[in-house]
Amino acid sequence: MHIEILGSAAGGGFPQWNCNCRNCVSVRDGTLNGKPRTQTQVAICQDTRVWFLLNASPDLRTQIEATGGLQPLQHGRNSPIGGVLLTSADIDQVAGLLSLRELQPFRIYCTPSIRRILREDNSMFAMLNRVSEQVSWTDIGCDGSFCLQAERGAGINCNVFSLGNRFPAYVSRNRSLELNAEEASLGVIAESTSGKRLAYMPAVPVIDDRC
Repeated sequence: MHIEILGSAAGGGFPQWNCNCRNCVSVRDGTLNGKPRTQTQVAICQDTRVWFLLNASPDLRTQIEATGGLQPLQHGRNSPIGGVLLTSADIDQVAGLLSLRELQPFRIYCTPSIRRILREDNSMFAMLNRVSEQVSWTDIGCDGSFCLQAERGAGINCNVFSLGNRFPAYVSRNRSLELNAEEASLGVIAESTSGKRLAYMPAVPVIDDRC
């Protein structure tokens, strides 16, 4: 399994756009022994031909342009990105989907609750389904396994589990009561055909035996 860490900063990136702390000031003026970082984003692949994104950060377009393996491989419009696995409906983890709206087919894997929030409550995400076969949505359980699989290339087996029961603040209380709280935030164990595994838990509210 091939893994690309495209970003590793928290919401807002580093330096954060509205922060003037010592670290942010130092990285801006070049006196910090470090470098700017975009928001958390990971891409995984079994065969280097078809990549799957773990969530879709607001910095996704910049991250793709900085990573040759995620850029178009052929003449014209195309992409090696075959799908996106969403672990929550947090803005930091779904806003990048809107950067993928340019009629490029791919698949979104998420829980039914996350799908309902995005497709039924937020009209902007209708841009992902302007035409038929633009984006396919696949529901996943909050405690089970499935395969990240595109029409071409090998798949990656994933086991998911609930990490939290709080939906983002923009989800109304009435809507939250209609949804399955266990589907609010997921952790993922991705396993390649060789048996190598990756644990991906972008938001861990508490450390326990499952983590």
